[in-house]
Amino acid sequence: MDKRAGLVSSRTLVACALIILRAAASGGAGETATEPPDLTQTQAVDRSQTYNLGATGLRGWIHTRAASDFDGVQGRTTTSSRQILVTHVGRGSPADGVMEPGDVILGVDGGRFTADARQSLARAIQAAEAEAGGGILRLTRWRAGQVDETRLALRVLGTYAATAPYDCPKSRRLLEDACDVLATEPLRSDLFGAVNGLALLASGRPEVLPRVAEFARSLAAGASAVVRDDMRTWECGYRTLFLAEYHLLTGDPAVLPAIETLTLALARGQGRYGTFGHGFSEPAADGGLHGPIPPYGPVNAAGLIGNLAIVMGRACGVDDPEVTAAIDRGSRFFASYVGKGAIPYGEHLPWPHHDNNGKNAMAAAFFALQEDRSEETRFFSKMVTASFRNREYGHTGQGFSYLWGGPGAATGGPAAAAAFFREASWHFDLVRRCDGSFTYDGSEQYGPGSTDDDTYFGKSGYYGLSPTASYVLTYALPLRAIRLTGRAATVAQWLDDGDVAEAVASGRFDTDRATMAAEDLVAALGDWSPVARGWAAEELARRPEARRMVPRLIALAEGPDVRVAQGACEALGRLRAPEALPALVRLLAHEDRWLRTKAAQSLQRLGDTARPAVPDMLAAVARTAEPLDPIAWADPIQLTHGELAAALFKGLLRSSLDDVDRHLLHPAIRAVSRNADGMARATLTHLLEHQLTVEDVQALGPDILAAATVPCPADTMFRNEIRMAAFKALAKYRFREGIEAGVGLARTQGGHGSETRTGEIMRELAGYGAAAGEIVPDLEELIGFFNAECAAGDFPTGPLNDARIEAVRAAIRAIESATAAPPLRALSGPVLEE
Repeated sequence: MDKRAGLVSSRTLVACALIILRAAASGGAGETATEPPDLTQTQAVDRSQTYNLGATGLRGWIHTRAASDFDGVQGRTTTSSRQILVTHVGRGSPADGVMEPGDVILGVDGGRFTADARQSLARAIQAAEAEAGGGILRLTRWRAGQVDETRLALRVLGTYAATAPYDCPKSRRLLEDACDVLATEPLRSDLFGAVNGLALLASGRPEVLPRVAEFARSLAAGASAVVRDDMRTWECGYRTLFLAEYHLLTGDPAVLPAIETLTLALARGQGRYGTFGHGFSEPAADGGLHGPIPPYGPVNAAGLIGNLAIVMGRACGVDDPEVTAAIDRGSRFFASYVGKGAIPYGEHLPWPHHDNNGKNAMAAAFFALQEDRSEETRFFSKMVTASFRNREYGHTGQGFSYLWGGPGAATGGPAAAAAFFREASWHFDLVRRCDGSFTYDGSEQYGPGSTDDDTYFGKSGYYGLSPTASYVLTYALPLRAIRLTGRAATVAQWLDDGDVAEAVASGRFDTDRATMAAEDLVAALGDWSPVARGWAAEELARRPEARRMVPRLIALAEGPDVRVAQGACEALGRLRAPEALPALVRLLAHEDRWLRTKAAQSLQRLGDTARPAVPDMLAAVARTAEPLDPIAWADPIQLTHGELAAALFKGLLRSSLDDVDRHLLHPAIRAVSRNADGMARATLTHLLEHQLTVEDVQALGPDILAAATVPCPADTMFRNEIRMAAFKALAKYRFREGIEAGVGLARTQGGHGSETRTGEIMRELAGYGAAAGEIVPDLEELIGFFNAECAAGDFPTGPLNDARIEAVRAAIRAIESATAAPPLRALSGPVLEE
């Protein structure tokens, strides 16, 4: 979100992406080995990393599982904690004069914590705030070696109704308090100021409308400038949402020109697959609109808001063919994740949890506001309803989870929102302050918040996103004042009671599975939730009796129920059952792409056991390749094909190609090199750089040259991987065509990390010696091109550009001083007969 993020190196960004993707693939890890410290013996902890402790006025340090332990995304960040170190006491709060920094909370209600200290305290606060609790919170406190009981006097608020936040007096009181705080917060002229504006509209308070009107007109006046902003997807998206809701509520025509400007800018800036990055897409190959998303590729947290804003712009009357086409592209792309998992970071595999920092919630809103997308709305709203345990996770933090979770669940109707709220209510009450405001706790990737005494009563949140505004949008759901909180909702899209019960059960399944019988786990392989199916497969594979079930699982994997087949297929892979090999190979031809994906992943898990299937797998990867145009919207990025490519080229064939039939290998390589997905193409990197013989390169020459010179259209974060590897394959065997390809490749390395890649390219070109003499003028021109990029602001001046230029000059010196030219090959020469 921070514009400084644009200055991060590409290596850092790729490493970050790999962390995300590895976490998605792993589906969770075991308990960290780090034991919680005894805070009565040592308090040598990082006191800047703390949690808010509800309306007590306290913040405290609580033992949190390591950020590398991605099981924490399912709500168990503080599972092993049994103590809380008090780090802050708010002035004028219930704890003021009672508690002190350095105190340790050992328990509540006369006892010690026997489970998660944070959740236990939250539930004790809820009990104290109930009428029966009388507002008295009893804490077991350690101070300076002495243990005693102390009491805090909290405000009596009542108990949440079973339908909360609907028809709930406590929820109404909290909403009123939060709205009072919200009214005092500034309306900044940026995307998160727009969120405050949305929350004010959702509050239903008529007295705020004059202020909101003035704010809306000021944002509208700056619309043209925002379209040119570096972070324009975010800025255009959230501004359009607010302006559209404001116009639909008030009818104010003054903001319509801005809504049209922003909506059309978003529609025209959308990428080929309906995605966005922080900014808009590059030009297409023909120079038109809707090309690839520039590095580091799509950011769905921004793109979903951009797509949602286009829908809202259309609701305000913006009628243009670009708008219609953009809604269709975006809908087709995000619909491809239905039945598979959570919307991921970018053009990647789905995330194996019920939500991913609010992106499923955003998708639910996106589809719900289209009215004719009931299947997608119901799936994503059901996923959000089941996501109550993994709200506390997010790349860069979980602010969007808190903003969008409640409204996303509510697209499934009041019963779905109530179920989500009920399961997460402990957290809602823990992040609430005694002054009616809300806090934001969350860091990369999950965990406590970073704070100090000076900011304790501040209102800063996730990159400036007001936490109070975020929670107002949830507590205001019963008012249905704006479309994002249920105004003009389509009742036919709502979940029924059975759906809601299933969602809650699936959300709890990750812990419930440990006590389930093997037969129940087999039944759960057909769960509605792809996430629960994966958990069932994972748990079943841990059971010794599962080995005896392999024949049955094979039959289920090839049975008529696709959901069951997907779960059984994953279980077979986790069991590493060699007898499943023929069935897994057969499933690579199944019409259901997600079942094919599970088969490919299971084959990869089998490791060398699957080596006899290599010929069939090579044939399958060549046979199942799809053209880049027209887009196959059931799998637009060809992720299924990419998983089979990974099983082969990052797994079975990584060590050796010696016994591989080239008549099968070459068509498979050719097919993967043309996959839409940069990560899928990157599976060939090691093979191209290290494993191909000169005869292989000769036979695949035109395809390798194309891989070096034509960027992939999707997942552009990884587009340089195969381009560099293909160029190095040409240079390794001194193919003449590699010289021109290297110059062209260097010219496209204007993005972050290009100083490293430029150096690698120049060293390869220098290896051609005097044979590369003809390109010296091109290299001299390249220096001017790099300097022009800096002058235009497209690349930072200073050491990074200096490194690029010095690499080019070094290549020029090496080429000009070379006294010999190696023999060159040409791709037009003899090829290996196929």
